[in-house]
Amino acid sequence: MSEELISTLFNLGVFLWAAAMACLACIFVMHVLVPKRLLQVYFKEPYFSPAEIEFFTGFPFGYMRTVMFMRLAGFPQSGKKRGLTEAYKLTPLWFQTASKIILTAFLIFSLPLIGLGLFFFFAL
Repeated sequence: MSEELISTLFNLGVFLWAAAMACLACIFVMHVLVPKRLLQVYFKEPYFSPAEIEFFTGFPFGYMRTVMFMRLAGFPQSGKKRGLTEAYKLTPLWFQTASKIILTAFLIFSLPLIGLGLFFFFAL
């Protein structure tokens, strides 16, 4: 494999990593902006078990809860299994739109980054 190709792939990886980290920073900001009413109504039984409520409260797993509620706001059908398909109605339109953009961008940047990491791991 040529040195130029490795350099180009490395630079691509740095870009993808920086973009994924920017998406994570946006998720940290969204953690503060999750509508409190959404948490009051849906972050309880029967939607979540007592163990899940305890687990997803506080650092660091509270951010996973944020991503779950962002997914519900941006993609309402993803909550079908827990019966949360109406949760998006408690979120403002800007939260729904931001959730769609941030989560989609995170997937767009992180999946190729994982693939590139696997490529470097096995090819070099």
